[in-house]
Amino acid sequence: MPNGESYRFSLDRQVGRRLKDKAEARKEATNIRAAIHAGTFRLRSQRPETVPVTTPEALTLTAYGKVFVKQFSKEARQKRTWRDDERRLRCVAEFVGPDGQRLGDKPIGAITEDDIEAYLSTVRAQGRSASTRNHYLQLFKSLSKWGMKKGHLTRPWLTPESDLKREKPARRHRRLRPDVLDKEGRPTEPGEERLLLQHENPRLQRLIVGALETGCRLGELLGLVWGDVDLGRGELTIRAENAKDNETRILPVSARLKAVLEMAKTDPAGNRFAPTAYVFGDDIGRHVGSMKTAWENAVLLARGITPERTGNGALTATCRAAYRAADLHFHDLRHEAGSRLLEAGWPLHHVKEMLGHADVKTTDTYLNVTRLGLAESMRRFQRCTDVAQKPSDEQRLPCNAAEPVTEKGLIH
Repeated sequence: MPNGESYRFSLDRQVGRRLKDKAEARKEATNIRAAIHAGTFRLRSQRPETVPVTTPEALTLTAYGKVFVKQFSKEARQKRTWRDDERRLRCVAEFVGPDGQRLGDKPIGAITEDDIEAYLSTVRAQGRSASTRNHYLQLFKSLSKWGMKKGHLTRPWLTPESDLKREKPARRHRRLRPDVLDKEGRPTEPGEERLLLQHENPRLQRLIVGALETGCRLGELLGLVWGDVDLGRGELTIRAENAKDNETRILPVSARLKAVLEMAKTDPAGNRFAPTAYVFGDDIGRHVGSMKTAWENAVLLARGITPERTGNGALTATCRAAYRAADLHFHDLRHEAGSRLLEAGWPLHHVKEMLGHADVKTTDTYLNVTRLGLAESMRRFQRCTDVAQKPSDEQRLPCNAAEPVTEKGLIH
């Protein structure tokens, strides 16, 4: 009864453990009396609940990655690409570090910059692009920063003084090889677009035409439903939830794409697809998550190679080497579309709107003008020069009123 007030409770419950003997009980009782006299004593049942903090030693990278994807990528940031974070984390978890330990089994508090550097070096040795390496580096930075913020980490994995920096990706100049024409303009050797279209299934054919005619990203096309398409007005809508920049944009439909969509708007039974059916889905309008296998097959067939796959569906080593040698990605069709629009005389800011870029500088990195486009620009420049030197009535024409740019190598 310190200070005349009675205190009665279980010592074991108060200290949160089983006391071994009377000596330990007396010691704890003395500490409690001191706290009572000091006015700082609180019964354990009266203390505010404390949330246990997960220590770095108790949480592996695999377990932490699941928490990160759910709470950070999906819920906090609502990233549409959270599955990409999940996939990259699986790859990171399988990596065996310099210490011989699988990175996914390593406590996050024990991960060092050396582990991250070793992983990025392995990715580089695999021939992955600078853009891919940047994605992984950014993932490590986000994991570290969020872990510090939430109390999972007591120190960051990477400091501002770290030598691991983002790399500037090399500008990609890949264009589709055009048809080779004779003097009469007849194709004597098919170009890559023609070869891709003649070797694959109708669904991928429509998708290729859609990419070349709109410049849309693969995810934007796969997320397009028939309710977003108005063939009467000649427009289609890329909804914000499918767009990378979270902004809705309405795009014109070319005559070529309109003809393709007219043929695809009914199911195998001849019934028109519902507004919720996917334009580039399967035969009955269901969503298709990936076209990777179909695209790989198309690229190989265009090179005259029969695709061969292992038991788990992956390309054999020979076919994989041939696919890499082709160096043609589906995203290259987006670059091709933007370049064709510019060569056809579209203003740069219109091309920017079609591609859905926030900054025209980003659009500029997508545009790879061919020699044909440069030659046509030179002809226009020459006409302007001629008009300036000989301003006769016959020559007083706008500099851009010459014959339109024609890309004979393109399929329309």
